Amino acid sequence: MDNKITHSPVLRKLVQKYLNLKKGNIAVDLTLGLGGHSGDILEKVGPKGHLIAFEQDAQNLKIAKENLKKYKNITYIHQNFEFLEQEFKKHKLPKVDGILMDLGLCSSHFDLENRGFSFRKDEPLDMRFSSDLTQKTAADLINRLEVQELTDIFRNYGEEKYAFRIASAIAIQRKLNPITTTKELADLIEEVRPHERHSHIHPATQIFQALRIAVNDELEVLKNVLPQTVNILKKNGRLVVISYHSLEDRIVKHFLKLQEKECICPIEILICQCKHEPTLKILTKKPDRPSEDEINENPRSRSALLRAAERL
Repeated sequence: MDNKITHSPVLRKLVQKYLNLKKGNIAVDLTLGLGGHSGDILEKVGPKGHLIAFEQDAQNLKIAKENLKKYKNITYIHQNFEFLEQEFKKHKLPKVDGILMDLGLCSSHFDLENRGFSFRKDEPLDMRFSSDLTQKTAADLINRLEVQELTDIFRNYGEEKYAFRIASAIAIQRKLNPITTTKELADLIEEVRPHERHSHIHPATQIFQALRIAVNDELEVLKNVLPQTVNILKKNGRLVVISYHSLEDRIVKHFLKLQEKECICPIEILICQCKHEPTLKILTKKPDRPSEDEINENPRSRSALLRAAERL
């Protein structure tokens, strides 16, 4: 494996603008990937600052360590960021000045062999971020779940309008032969899903997204980690989140708005009883998006949405 693989960070300038890090600050990159954003953060905080970097993918972590080997002020944590507070307690880490979450797939997930994320290759249907062999793969879901369960996954996580049709076709095909590779699944979807005029998106895109989310339980993990970020941020510390589809962005938007409110009582309760105090100030009333120039340079950035907030 070539450990010199790099990744072009999305919304690079905006991330640094909203993190607003200074020399000597402590920051967390919850999605280290290959270390693109982390390198920028380390330059900002300088040798007297510190970076705590989470990465659950062993391949990515190995590459990132090689890419960032000139920096000595990093604590690497090989763990899902869902365990943020648990890891902070375990390592006796202090509160921090900035937290970044870039929820996009790292380019290595597409470019390295046998990960099963890309429908443009013929690989085993895996899609696991971690190396946990007990975790179910995309092939397990495709070949074992009932039609209605698959339909729900495709509809809820992929917003796929032909979810039932595709799930039914999968059920018929797997009776003949199990569906075990990305190409087998992509070809089947292309065959049964109606083609839409003027669409440049591959017909398998939303199904692959849905399966990846289901395999890694991404939305629940996101819901679980967001409250933890508030607990480890210092006063005036910044949280920056980049999401890539409406399901993620909706969760982030709802969380930030809830944390900014003084009262979260149900509307029918006329006198506040919740005693909720706002914990965050939203810095982005609408999400920031990449420029046309960035999209042309890095097409994978086209759907990126950045939201940021400051700890009160």
